[in-house]
Amino acid sequence: MVVSARLVIDGGAQDGGAGTYEVFNPARPAELVGHAPAADGDQLDTAVAAARRAFREWSSLSVQQRYDALVAAADAATAQASEFDLATTYTREHGKVRSEAEFEILTAPALPQILGGMAEAALAPTLIEPPAAYPRLQREPYGVAALILPFNWPIAVTMMKLSSALVTGNTVVGKVPPTVPLATLHFAGLLAAELPPGVINFLAGPGIEISSALVSHPGIDVISLTGGITTGKAVMTAAAQRLRPVLLELGGNDAAIVAPDLPITEALADQLYGATYTTTGQVCMAVKRLYCPREKVAELADALLARCDREVVGDGLAPETTLGPMHTAAGRDRVVQMIADASANGGTVRTGGRLRDEDAGRGGYFVLPTVVTDVPVDASLVVDEQFGAVVPIIGYDDLDDAVAAANATEFGLTASVWTADDELGDRIASQLVAGTVAINTHGMAAQDPRLPFGGVGASGIGRELGPDGLLAFTQARALIHRPPPANPP
Repeated sequence: MVVSARLVIDGGAQDGGAGTYEVFNPARPAELVGHAPAADGDQLDTAVAAARRAFREWSSLSVQQRYDALVAAADAATAQASEFDLATTYTREHGKVRSEAEFEILTAPALPQILGGMAEAALAPTLIEPPAAYPRLQREPYGVAALILPFNWPIAVTMMKLSSALVTGNTVVGKVPPTVPLATLHFAGLLAAELPPGVINFLAGPGIEISSALVSHPGIDVISLTGGITTGKAVMTAAAQRLRPVLLELGGNDAAIVAPDLPITEALADQLYGATYTTTGQVCMAVKRLYCPREKVAELADALLARCDREVVGDGLAPETTLGPMHTAAGRDRVVQMIADASANGGTVRTGGRLRDEDAGRGGYFVLPTVVTDVPVDASLVVDEQFGAVVPIIGYDDLDDAVAAANATEFGLTASVWTADDELGDRIASQLVAGTVAINTHGMAAQDPRLPFGGVGASGIGRELGPDGLLAFTQARALIHRPPPANPP
C-alpha cells in the first residue's frame, strides 16, 4: 500500500508547495512506501509566522496548563496512531523492526509526563537574599524554536525536544528527516490537532534546502539539532549570522571498557549486544568501541558472536525478524567499507545471525551483526563513528591504557565501564570523558530522562532532558527591585 502525508502548519494539514517526493523501503529499495510533501519557502514563512503568533498566548499560560495540554495531546496522538497502524508505515519507511517502532510510538507520552513534571521546579524564580536589592532571576522562553530531527528515532526525539520546548513556553517549527518523513509527519499532525493552532508546525523536504532556510530564518529564536558533525557545523554557521543560540547533539564514538575482574558471561554478552546493535547499530549512544583485557578478547568475541547468532536479519515487518536493514544505501556502504578496511589491515572479521531467505536478493541494505578483532587502533572502524551493526573489540594490557585509549577521540557523548568492583567502577567512570558515563550499562538502557543528555567535544553543545534540557529552551532574565526614590529628610 502506498501512503501519503501532509505538512503540519498553523493547526492544519497542507500539501507540499514544492510537490511531493518518493519514499522507499530500505528492506526492498524498489518498493515505494509513499509520497512525502515537499515544503516551499512560502510555507516556511507561514509556519514561522503561525508559531510567532501562537507564542504570545501559549507562553502566557502557566507551566501546569502547558503541561496538561501537552500530556493530553501526546496521549490522544498515541491512541490514534495505534488506530491508524502507524507502526507499519514507520517500519516500512525506516527499516527498524516493528516492535521497536511500536515501542517508540507507545512510549511517546512518557517524555512530556517526566519532563513536564520537572518544569515547575526548574522554572521557579530564584530569589536572592538582601542586601542585594531583592533581585529575582527568572527563566523565560526564547520564542520560536526550530527543531531538526534525526532519522534513527525521529518520533522519540520529536517528543524529547517538543516536551522541553513547549512546556517552557516556546512554540515550534520542526523539520522531519527527509528519508523517514511519513510516520513523523502523521504523528505531528495528530499532536497539532490537540493543541492551539500554530503551537507546533512540521515541514518536510527531500534535501537540505528547507532545513537550511529554517535555521537561518529571521523568525527563529533558538535551534535544536540532532544529527551529524557536518550538519551541526552548518547549523552553527547559519545561526551565527543572526547570533541565535544552538543545541547540538552530534553523535559519538562511545567506548565501553570491560574491567579485568569481570568474567565473560552470557549475561554480559546479552547486555553488550543490546548496547551495540539496537536499531542495527544506528544509535548515537551505542557502543562503538569495546575494550577488553587482551587475554579475554577471544572469549568476549566468541560470547558476543554467540549472542549475534540468535538474530534474524530481514524485513522489519516479518515476525521472526529481530534486526532490520541499515536505513540508507550510503549508511550500508560506509559500514561495509569500514569492515573491509579493517580486514585489509589485519583485522579478523566475523559475522553472526542469518539473513531471511525471503529477503535475499532483493537489494536490501542489510549488514549482519559483525565483530572485528585484531584491528589497528588507527583504523576508521576505531577512529570514526560507524553508526552500524559492527563493533571492534580492542585488547589492552593495563586498565589506565584502556582509559586513555577510550578518551583518545574527538567525541564524548557516552561511555561505560563494566566491573563487579564498585570502587573500581567509580574510579574509572570519573576518568572517562563523556557527557554520560555509566557503570554496568550503556546506551539506551542507561538513559534516564530525569538526567541531562549531551556530549562534549565533537558530540555537541548543550544538554537535552532533565532540568538542564528544560532550561536550554529558556533565557535568564534578571529583575532588580529597589525602593522608590525618597526625598531627603
